[in-house]
Amino acid sequence: MFVRFARFRFKEGKEGEGLRILRDHAAAIRSAPGCRDAWLAQGQHPATECVVIALFEDEDSLRRLEGRLRSDPRRGGDFFALLGLTTQPPEVVPYEVRETS
Repeated sequence: MFVRFARFRFKEGKEGEGLRILRDHAAAIRSAPGCRDAWLAQGQHPATECVVIALFEDEDSLRRLEGRLRSDPRRGGDFFALLGLTTQPPEVVPYEVRETS
């Protein structure tokens, strides 16, 4: 399994607009083949920071999603719209889930 972690740091006062876009972004990720679920979370301190975390069955599913986000303006457009609302580019990192025992 793989986790896709994306962190967004919004400019002060832009959190509401950013959350609206991220809700749609998380829903698009959630509907991708191989995605078990996706969550949107907002920081409490600071509230200007949000993350979208998604769990994927396998690396291929995650890579296919990343390819679609880059090539399909309807899917990736929301992600790029966030750039004007953030203080820096988003941090997007895939992680492979490791067994703990």
